[in-house]
Amino acid sequence: MKKFLPCCAGIDIGKQEMTATILTGSPDVEPLQQTQTFGTTVQELNRCLEWLRANQCFTVVVESTGSYWIPVWNVLSEQLAVIVANPEHVKARRGEKTDPEDSRRLAERLRVGDVRGSFIPSQEIVELRDLTRRRKRLLSNANGERNRIQKLLEHANIKIGNVVSDVFGATGQNILHALLEHPDQSAVELAELAKGKLRKKREALREALEGHRLNDHLRWMIQHSLDHLVFLEQQIAELTERTLEKLKRFQREYELLQTIPGIGAETAAVIIAETGANMAQFPSARHLTSWAGVCPGNNRSAGKQKSSSIKRANKWLLAALVQSAWATVRERGSIFRKRFYRQMMHRGKKRAVIAAARALLAVVWQVLQKGVPYAEPSNELFQQREHSKKVRHHLRKLKELGVDITPLELPPLPDLPKPQPAFTRPLGALGIHAR
Repeated sequence: MKKFLPCCAGIDIGKQEMTATILTGSPDVEPLQQTQTFGTTVQELNRCLEWLRANQCFTVVVESTGSYWIPVWNVLSEQLAVIVANPEHVKARRGEKTDPEDSRRLAERLRVGDVRGSFIPSQEIVELRDLTRRRKRLLSNANGERNRIQKLLEHANIKIGNVVSDVFGATGQNILHALLEHPDQSAVELAELAKGKLRKKREALREALEGHRLNDHLRWMIQHSLDHLVFLEQQIAELTERTLEKLKRFQREYELLQTIPGIGAETAAVIIAETGANMAQFPSARHLTSWAGVCPGNNRSAGKQKSSSIKRANKWLLAALVQSAWATVRERGSIFRKRFYRQMMHRGKKRAVIAAARALLAVVWQVLQKGVPYAEPSNELFQQREHSKKVRHHLRKLKELGVDITPLELPPLPDLPKPQPAFTRPLGALGIHAR
């Protein structure tokens, strides 16, 4: 049975003020209600804390409204038990939403134990999360600047993107800086700046650069974007250094994650930052995949199973998992690759890659929970497991058809072998150099 609280409080939080309601009383009587409104400054939060303590109320529930709940958490959690509820679980019905009503409804649900608390990471994880998310945003800004430079080159009739796969590689940057610093150079001289295998395409480069329309305005715009890229490179390098410093506290988990196929240094840092290094808050791998939003929801009614998509959850973790899933399904001999192509025939590519991301996150839970590196199962073991699954599936179908399968015995699934040692590598960067 759910635990009943004789005294608890619910707080509805806004940007400038918050409303708190205390409910006191035994379960067989109508509770005594006290409601007050406070500001959101530190002085007002301390006044709210003293009011709660004066009424012997030491358990509080708040709704995670944007980032407004964080100041309240910072002050109240030092002396009270604060539960942060998901808004989807405690939202009000239409026409019944006011600040006092919201705070009372939160307190009533907490009183009967009908509130599920959200995962609140430690301060170390929060700081690491800020760094990894900031790095992701800077990388996105850098990609935007790259696209902007290529658009400006198209305006100037420079078509090196048709010849060079990476305009910002060694050859592309040499030609780009030469166009900015030496406007009088001919297309033949610019094509001679090609490096490596691109020297075989010098004629194609000459045709792509011949008769360009790069004027002073476009040169200034391109140089401005390049300067921004150099600045972003410095910022990312600083973030990388600070991230690695924060990861020293979780070096063991950081190395273990990199033993999983498709998970590199950057993804390992994101996983630790978003989920935490300790899996104690997730009782099983299913809880973790559900929290991360990489498994479909339940949509079953009247005996019919309807189609359902994944829920909107942690977008930072989802992006990293999907990227790693694509990497691991392209790796020859990987068990994730075999499962991906098998599921793609029935579910399509998008659903198959989400299934691969879910399987990858389940392996992450196993590795971090047990504290051992990942070991790829052998091909014979994989075929053995698939054979056992098919037998169990067909026996289950026979049972649904009314066939007595009691004399038959379900084959057990073979265990995975013991894992091998781990490895590690540093985070990467943009690769843009200044002139």
